[in-house]
Amino acid sequence: MPQNIRCRHCNKLLARASFLYIEVKCPRCKKLNQITSSAIEHPTCTRSNTRGDQHATPANPT
Repeated sequence: MPQNIRCRHCNKLLARASFLYIEVKCPRCKKLNQITSSAIEHPTCTRSNTRGDQHATPANPT
């Protein structure tokens, strides 16, 4: 299943792919991102832009 791959420095979407390990240079901030498939966030987690905290979001809010 393809995953969104975002830059760890500026959060720009770099790719949408399935992989075990990937190195991608961000065209915006020029940082090299080395990412393994285990480092990808679960789709139900969101990241706050202020501090990088992760919060689980319910799949079916009521």
